[in-house]
Amino acid sequence: MKRLFPILFACLCLTACHKNNSSNGLLSEKPITMDDTLIVNVDSIFGTGDFPSKEEMAMMGNVFYQTESDGWAGTYPGWYVQEKIKAVATDKELCSMARFSSVPALRAFAFSVLAEKRHEACFDIVCAGIMDTATFSAPSCDVIWGWCVAEYMILTSQWDSLFSQFTLDSLIVFTPDLSHLDSQVWLAVIRLSDTLEMYDRMRELYLEGHDNMLVELARYKKESDKDLFVAALKQYKNGLDREGVCRGECDNKTNFALSGLKNWQDADFIPLLEEIRDYELKRRYIDYGRLVVLFKAVMAYDDDWAYHFMEEIFETKQAYKKTMYPENLYKAYYEEPERVRFLPIVSKYAKKPYDWDWYHSNEK
Repeated sequence: MKRLFPILFACLCLTACHKNNSSNGLLSEKPITMDDTLIVNVDSIFGTGDFPSKEEMAMMGNVFYQTESDGWAGTYPGWYVQEKIKAVATDKELCSMARFSSVPALRAFAFSVLAEKRHEACFDIVCAGIMDTATFSAPSCDVIWGWCVAEYMILTSQWDSLFSQFTLDSLIVFTPDLSHLDSQVWLAVIRLSDTLEMYDRMRELYLEGHDNMLVELARYKKESDKDLFVAALKQYKNGLDREGVCRGECDNKTNFALSGLKNWQDADFIPLLEEIRDYELKRRYIDYGRLVVLFKAVMAYDDDWAYHFMEEIFETKQAYKKTMYPENLYKAYYEEPERVRFLPIVSKYAKKPYDWDWYHSNEK
């Protein structure tokens, strides 16, 4: 029952928010919801009336132009095609495009126009489009971004504050199989954890394929989760060739497990931490991100074993001569609560990264 309560609570909030979204600032000339009859074959409207021709739409392709300028004193021709659609399309046609267009970029564009209007159909469109894994290009001046339609809709809803953050987070977290929204699921879980007990859903999300949930699960230090972390740590070589080069899609479970272990110190993890250390020291191509989380996880033990672990890396194995090891030691030490035990090693071998001051001044 304890596990069921947050899900029921979130669903009730979603329903209540949807029924009352007009009171939250959503405006529309004529309310159109997903219950209305939309134009399923919406692409057929192009080439009719004042809509862009099929040739213009073909030129536009699967691209959603974020700016008129191409960054080189020129203009994207597709920008004017978008503006023409924006000028002539009715709300019903925009809703139809956002749901049923065969072009991912056009689905995202139509939703952005509706978001500008704070149209009450936006919530239904996000609910229907949250599984939309199709991608499109989004040039902004001379920089071209790549987006997934579902993530674009989620982020646009956040940027334009279309719904409460709680409503959006609940939708993201309690909708299953959103591996294409991995980072958004993680952030939503963190925000909801402030008000809801999220452990059970976090564990489910991890089993659904959200490896980053290991970072949060470690905070609970549950004996029943220990096998999950041991299994993830053992995958440190997955996807890597003999020289440590990532071939294809590499497994990040080990790095997420290490990130979590700065909050969970247990003797059962020590053999694998030593095994990973020895592997990284022999690896020709270094995973700098892994080094930082490994150092943080070890220093969090803050005992004699941890000190000798770090000492062996930098003195016995002379890792201070290896590229980026001193810089990552500096990051690991100064990005976390100070562990004075390790100060002699840090003072002797750590090197301040060249961008440290810039990064941390902008972080504030």
